[in-house]
Amino acid sequence: MLTTLLRSSVPSATTSIPVLIAGGGPVGLFQAYLLTKLGVSVRIVERELAISPLSKALSIHPRTLEIFNFCGIIDEFSARGKVLKESNIYFGNRRVATMPVLSLRKTHYSRALFLEQAKTSGLFVQELSKLGVEVERGWELLDAKVVEDSNDKSRTYVESILRKPISGSRADRPAILGEVELLEEDSDCEYEIQTVRSDYLIAADGGRSTVRHKLNIPFPGITRNNKTFIWDGTFESDISMLGVSNITGTNKKNMRCIPLSDGLYRVAIDAGVFEAGEDMEGILKDLTVEKFEKLASDCIAPSRFKIKETAWLTCFKVNERRAEHFNHKNRIFLAGDAAHIQSPSGGQGLNIGLQDAHNLAWKIALVLNKVAPESVLGTYDEREAIADRAIALSSKLFTESREEGTIAFMKRRAYYLIVPSVLKFLIHIGFAPENSRALLEVKYKKNTLNRDSATSSVHSSAFEVGIRAPDGLVRTVPGAQEKAKELRLHDITTGIGRFHILVFVSDMLASSSTTVIPGISTTNLKELEHNIDDFVPRWRGKWSYASPISDGHSDNDIFKVNVIAAKLGPYVTSSAFINRSVGNGKIFIDDSKSVHSSYNFSCTNGHGGIVVVRPDSQVSFRVEGTGERAWKAADHYFASILSAVSS
Repeated sequence: MLTTLLRSSVPSATTSIPVLIAGGGPVGLFQAYLLTKLGVSVRIVERELAISPLSKALSIHPRTLEIFNFCGIIDEFSARGKVLKESNIYFGNRRVATMPVLSLRKTHYSRALFLEQAKTSGLFVQELSKLGVEVERGWELLDAKVVEDSNDKSRTYVESILRKPISGSRADRPAILGEVELLEEDSDCEYEIQTVRSDYLIAADGGRSTVRHKLNIPFPGITRNNKTFIWDGTFESDISMLGVSNITGTNKKNMRCIPLSDGLYRVAIDAGVFEAGEDMEGILKDLTVEKFEKLASDCIAPSRFKIKETAWLTCFKVNERRAEHFNHKNRIFLAGDAAHIQSPSGGQGLNIGLQDAHNLAWKIALVLNKVAPESVLGTYDEREAIADRAIALSSKLFTESREEGTIAFMKRRAYYLIVPSVLKFLIHIGFAPENSRALLEVKYKKNTLNRDSATSSVHSSAFEVGIRAPDGLVRTVPGAQEKAKELRLHDITTGIGRFHILVFVSDMLASSSTTVIPGISTTNLKELEHNIDDFVPRWRGKWSYASPISDGHSDNDIFKVNVIAAKLGPYVTSSAFINRSVGNGKIFIDDSKSVHSSYNFSCTNGHGGIVVVRPDSQVSFRVEGTGERAWKAADHYFASILSAVSS
């Protein structure tokens, strides 16, 4: 197979790199950014010579915005994007409602950020450039495999074959969205060939993923029979479609109009199903600007839709597929569309991919720094259930949006007439639709990383390990050098590669230890300080990054610890806790008691507890109590997931 692919080539060279990333889209770029910030050398290659101006994804969800905040890049994205606050509902050419986008109460980033994929990629490229990393464009991955080191039979590595044209030209191919098959080979090029050896390969090479195909990883699922026409450009109409507009056409077709930046609009129209004998190639050949203009005009008839300028016109088909596994021999990992692909309904695809990268980066960094055993990479499979949920939800939304016929039309009409009248109530009770909540409600299964201590009580699913670490407002304790300041818990737990240890205490801190339930005891503040000063330095001495990391902290400490107190009292104001720095046992006050509640700890007559938040801001361990027994349980947890010897 490989000899055919390399028949027109110059001799091969061999290079080495800790991590090779195939694919220069948003997922690959974010993966490169995270690993570079964690001190891991990467090489990122991309077949295309430039970022495509044609954006498939258009929104960044609240959970992804939280992640950008942890990574220190939220300001750059917020400055370029626009928060979606409302959408307009039309029946034909008549606007029947303006509906606000319901906000989420569980996060500071309560609504999605509208930002085209091309601009998201551009921002990542800028951030990588600041770190001295450039995307190597024109390089195409042809093959990849895991091989055994001839000098050390216990060690394996990844061997990848790359090529880049040095003469001739690659064929121009239409931009078809939703394809999952390999591209055909270009036969009129001469190529430079490279063999790359790496510890790890991350395949972020899209739905057509060469890596997935070459490894013969099954990609089961379905291809929907529906077709959608997508057009980007400028137009004139005698109805105003400012903002996001959802139109149930007089021709019973659904049409969506979305303002892009730079004065362009995106219009998507449901174009029915593939008829017998129809294929994508034939549809694209017959799809003209004039045909699209007529279809759009029919949707808003008798009003007109006149196209002035066209930037893109294509047809989209939906695949709902998930790779059988995302992890190949703990050496090659699939991420983004290479691992899972779904309907754009709900806007989850790009966000799921970015969160794949966030889940994987710190695990690779820990292993390469010999802080964690390679077995921790096996927990990347926890992303598979998240992909399954996203595919199921987007499939449900897609099916609902594609219902046709008179009954579907009447149902949609009734819905849009009734919902605006109850929105005030929905906003009051904090209701948010499932597609908005889904990525905030990610919960990983229990595995070697995510588990309770043996003495923990049974918790409801809302408080189990594996959940996203809840946010909330706390404040600092005023001291001689500091005024009280309110801030969010998520602003305390920033970074990319740190474990954050949150110690929750109630008003029960007294002058001596007090047993609350058998086997679990609270402790006075002096003992708590002793435990922090005993255990945390030992952990930092035993496990630390060998390579410098750059994630907003001035040190390489893997462990950050903070205390969340239920109220301010003499035991706090008289304590040396108020002079500690953030991450080194600083105490914060939970005046509203909502932070304790969100982690299922009592503020009154409670025994408190210790919660470990993973570097990707998911709760991985919790133990009841704050006494020595609880700290020993945390010590046992870290010893079980991290390497016994750190370099």
